[in-house]
Amino acid sequence: MKARITAGLSSFQFMAMARRGLFYTFLSLYLRVDLGLSVTETTLLASLTMIANSLSQAFVWGKISDKYQARAILVVVGETIAAFGYIVVYFVHVRLFNTVGSSAAAYSIIAGLSLLEFFWSMSNLGWSALISDLSTSRERGQLMSIIYSVGGVGRIIGISVSGLLYNYEGEGGGFRNGVLFFFASGIMLASAAVIWLGTRSTVEIDETRHAGAIDGNVVRHKAVRPTSYNPGNFYWFLTSIFIVGLGIYSILQILILYVALDSPIGANSLGISMIRNSASIASIITSLLAGHFADRVGRKKALGLGLSLAVVTPLLYVFAQNPLQMIMVNSLTGISTALINVVGYLLASDIIPADQRGRLFGQYNAATHISFGIAGTAIGGPIADYLISSGATQATAYVATFQVASAISVIGTITFMSKVKSSVCTQNSVD
Repeated sequence: MKARITAGLSSFQFMAMARRGLFYTFLSLYLRVDLGLSVTETTLLASLTMIANSLSQAFVWGKISDKYQARAILVVVGETIAAFGYIVVYFVHVRLFNTVGSSAAAYSIIAGLSLLEFFWSMSNLGWSALISDLSTSRERGQLMSIIYSVGGVGRIIGISVSGLLYNYEGEGGGFRNGVLFFFASGIMLASAAVIWLGTRSTVEIDETRHAGAIDGNVVRHKAVRPTSYNPGNFYWFLTSIFIVGLGIYSILQILILYVALDSPIGANSLGISMIRNSASIASIITSLLAGHFADRVGRKKALGLGLSLAVVTPLLYVFAQNPLQMIMVNSLTGISTALINVVGYLLASDIIPADQRGRLFGQYNAATHISFGIAGTAIGGPIADYLISSGATQATAYVATFQVASAISVIGTITFMSKVKSSVCTQNSVD
């Protein structure tokens, strides 16, 4: 694979993860603490945005991607729409805050970002298919390791900047004065430019792509295709990923609320950034090794390890009593996430046939994004709010969500290990 292509894909991932870390790390805290939403209401941010993302990928952008093979164009258009949309959301939320109240401002953010997610998801879908288009199965493990490790660095930088800017000019000022909105918008415009300039000449793919040729600068390589596509195997795979995702993401936003409590962790905004960055650092290191590790021990075993860590880590949160201990425990989340993201994508790429990448990657992304979206609203948030309303302390309520998350992840891990078969691939020369 050309170094220019790897650099372009890695640069995009760096900026995408920097933007996510910058914007979303403290957004749930802003909605909960500064704008006064309940825990469950706060989780609607993830729920509604990811439902919009998932449905549009599965039913709209996947079909368009397969029909027109316009991977890079989908990325560019999606990032550009979202960039300008973020600015609109900011000004609407400020106006409502000043005229109607904090609750209306909070819901305008949730509704606005959910609408934008419908269009931004075309970028997500195009990105997933683009990586598979530009790499063979042998190249993909190393490429994904590089991309995700570079993305981890971007996430660390984004979270660190967010920690510094969150309380800029007052509590929650980074959102209220628009700095974090404007930063995120600028990053998305830069991301669109990187993909347009860095990979466009290589990804305008004609019909011969299905035979393994990439015709931009007439680049040809060996294609690796599954010996057979087994729909049952693919959908058991999606089911297991979805269930474990429910466990992982049911506590993702709640963890921030938990560590921000005076007891037992008592982390300030800088401490929260360090805790979140511990997972990112572990993810960088693991991502660099994940592709090679999966090739060596087998992709099913490597992914099984990542899923198993998703079972253990929520239980270990309970034993952490200060920011340092939470940093150590949260590092396991980074290892787990890296294995699930990198190896999960590799396994999906092995299972999915080339001529159905848009549609089936849309379904794969939908499974991961829906679990991310609904988990907090359907599981973590209601459990926490019910226990708090019943007289439990916030800390006790959040600990209960950790225990439930672990139990859910157990079900998904067992499903994966018992139902999903490793895909066997063969190489076919297309020179």
